[in-house]
Amino acid sequence: MPLNVNFIDDVAVLSNIARSMNDPRYVDAGREVGEVVDQGCKRFVIELRSVRETGSPLLGVLMTMTREIRRQGGEVVLGDVSKSVKAFLTEMRMDDYWDLFDSVQEAVESFRPRSATRSPEIR
Repeated sequence: MPLNVNFIDDVAVLSNIARSMNDPRYVDAGREVGEVVDQGCKRFVIELRSVRETGSPLLGVLMTMTREIRRQGGEVVLGDVSKSVKAFLTEMRMDDYWDLFDSVQEAVESFRPRSATRSPEIR
C-alpha cells in the first residue's frame, strides 16, 4: 500500500491518500493504520493535499482508516483539505464526521491543549 506515515511529535500524519484511494488494496489501509495504533499512537492527521478526485474511493479509504483508528481509541482529523474536498464532504453530510483543517500544521495543533489566556500585566 502506498500510504506514508510521518510523525510530528506524537501525531501520526498519514499522506499519499490519492494513491491509496486508487489502489484496489485500500482495504489494507485499516490494517496499516492499526499497526501504527498498536505501536501506541492515538492521534492522527489524514493529509489530503494530493487528493483531487472526490467520490466513493475517497470516502472508502477515509472511512476504512477512520474506523480502525477510532475502534482502537484513537482520534483523527483531516488536514490540508481543499475547497472541493470540503464541498464534497459537506454535500455528502460527512463534514460532522471529521474536523477539517486548511493545513497539516493546524490539524496537528488541534490536538494541543489550549493555553489559558494571560491577562495583561498592570504596570
